[in-house]
Amino acid sequence: MPDDDLPREPDPPARATDVDKQDPATPDHIPEPEASEVESARLLANQARPELGAEGFSDQRIDELASEFIARDIGEGLEEFLRWARAEGQLPQGTSELF
Repeated sequence: MPDDDLPREPDPPARATDVDKQDPATPDHIPEPEASEVESARLLANQARPELGAEGFSDQRIDELASEFIARDIGEGLEEFLRWARAEGQLPQGTSELF
């Protein structure tokens, strides 16, 4: 299967697999929240912004992570999001810092 090398959540919550939101993210296909989820992603990003921003996350990266967290139904609540966002890192997947 060509997608076998793409990242997947090792132990997704049942609700993520029940609604088939566990497809791997590729640079060309990062999950976007549905219209009804956009506001939830925005609120989550705004709640997390002070803490993640202090850790060096850009506003854009926080917004991207919140959208993906909600779109993929990875978890619930601010604490779960903060843990997941830190694990994902400050830079989008597939990019590296240039020095």
